[in-house]
Amino acid sequence: SGAYYTSPLQAVYYGPTALQRGLPESLARFGTKRAFIITGNSVSKSPLLPRVRALLGDKYVGVNTGIGQHAPITGIRSAAEDVLAAQADTLIALGGGSPIDSAKAIKYFQHQSHPSQPWLNILVIPTTLSNADTTMNAGFTDDQGHKVTVGAVELCPQVIIYDPGMSLETPMRLWLSSGMRSVDHAVETLYRQDVPPPVLATALHALPMLFRHLIASSSDPHSLQAREQLQIACWLSLYPNPRPGAVGLSHGLGHALGATYSIPHGITSCLTLAASCARVARRTRPEFQKRLSEALHRVQELLSQEARDGVRLAGYIDALVKRLGLASTLREYGIKEEDFESIVVNGHGDTNP
Repeated sequence: SGAYYTSPLQAVYYGPTALQRGLPESLARFGTKRAFIITGNSVSKSPLLPRVRALLGDKYVGVNTGIGQHAPITGIRSAAEDVLAAQADTLIALGGGSPIDSAKAIKYFQHQSHPSQPWLNILVIPTTLSNADTTMNAGFTDDQGHKVTVGAVELCPQVIIYDPGMSLETPMRLWLSSGMRSVDHAVETLYRQDVPPPVLATALHALPMLFRHLIASSSDPHSLQAREQLQIACWLSLYPNPRPGAVGLSHGLGHALGATYSIPHGITSCLTLAASCARVARRTRPEFQKRLSEALHRVQELLSQEARDGVRLAGYIDALVKRLGLASTLREYGIKEEDFESIVVNGHGDTNP
């Protein structure tokens, strides 16, 4: 027995015309009068920001471009002040996981400060495959450099616009490594407690899509078809689910590594997922092992290795990381053996199997 609760997500637009269609339609549905853009420095220097501003027309009231990697709280505070001063009713999050999580955090803190006012609307335009767009929590880095999460059902964006053309400015290493983050979400959903059937089904469906189209996108970076399929797989890998927080061991370790050592979350998945999957496969419950075996069956034809269980699935993940040119080591990021204990302690606070 169980229950699945729907999220506030109202619409997902996807494909090459998604932005042109989805943004005006969504603003009309919201009744938006004042739209404010949240983004980062690199995206602000690209053609993407003017494109979004043009579609907003006279509803545009401002932009904050100061969101940094891992969403530092200082940047969120500054952006929140700008949003309040602009009297915005809708946030447009443009970029990767940090701007999207920051927009959700701004929405959360503004409601905490002004509970009598309506919640802000959020529409997200992802340029990576980080999955922040489908979740009901916001992760950011506090003043002490620790990963902090706030959650509420209302934080789930109401609209997601997956336009493959909006990802073409994203550096390939970031694009592919954020795709590994989606692989991480899909795999760790398989050994997550009390996963509702639609969430489990979409995660299983997403895995072979991610393997296939990450390889295709790596081979042809300008293929909009591969990028569109990756965006859809990203959405399916972490289908909207009211349960907040991290989904497993790899995520817990990734959060400890990312904020502390300034490692991008996609790269943390490249570092931790294969080993985490192998460890969990040896120790997890039989029902979770069956899910890992089913996932293995779905991906085993995509790479030239033979594998028959969850431990061998970890080998596929490792092979994919290497094939995408994303292999790295903890030592490359200045992490020493004496740091391991604190990483494990900090990572264990997340929801692990």
